[in-house]
Amino acid sequence: MTASRTRAGRWKLLSTALPPLLGLACAAMTLIVNAPESPARTQAYKAVAPVADTYFRQSWMLLAPYSVDYNGEVFYQVEYQNASGRHTTEPKSLSRKMADTAREVRVAPNRMGAVGLYIGVELGSLHDKQVTVDQARKKALSDFAGQQSELKALWQAAKTDTTTVLSPLVDQLHLDGKVTRLRAYYTYTPVKRFDARHSSQEPRSEVFTDLGWFDYRPGAQPWTS
Repeated sequence: MTASRTRAGRWKLLSTALPPLLGLACAAMTLIVNAPESPARTQAYKAVAPVADTYFRQSWMLLAPYSVDYNGEVFYQVEYQNASGRHTTEPKSLSRKMADTAREVRVAPNRMGAVGLYIGVELGSLHDKQVTVDQARKKALSDFAGQQSELKALWQAAKTDTTTVLSPLVDQLHLDGKVTRLRAYYTYTPVKRFDARHSSQEPRSEVFTDLGWFDYRPGAQPWTS
């Protein structure tokens, strides 16, 4: 009987003391997260980061998930030739075209939207791979040649995929001449943050990855075949 009362007393003490202790821990974590930048804060934050970043970290929106940080968009141009010479079309957005096509076609619309998204991800990954290769070159790493070869293969695969996707779009332009070359590039545009919504300065787009000009080769329509 005495042992049973002892255990019951321990559980009662634990249940009484635990909530205040958790409250103090959360309060301490909040103070650390919101403390001014300093070496002490940096060290303390490492201890609370697994919990704070996983469950409590937010962007500018209160009690909402992270907002989009940037807009990525794939543009393309077409070079064609006729009796009057060579001509180049104005840049057109492949990403917006695929999004519009997904809205118009009711059969598996997500597949059309995924085409533009896939090319965007492919060109974006080329940029990341190029950064890795550049760093390896600067550090004179032993596997630099292998990474360079892999980057070259990825670059060629991106050109092949892009010209296959662009082929039906080029046909829809009904250009007055023979199509000779294509160009595709991926732009990165930061999203204007909520706390900067009143600023007159608009985010500027920059070209993240540029495949340059490459030969046009008619291909299958990947969103219908």
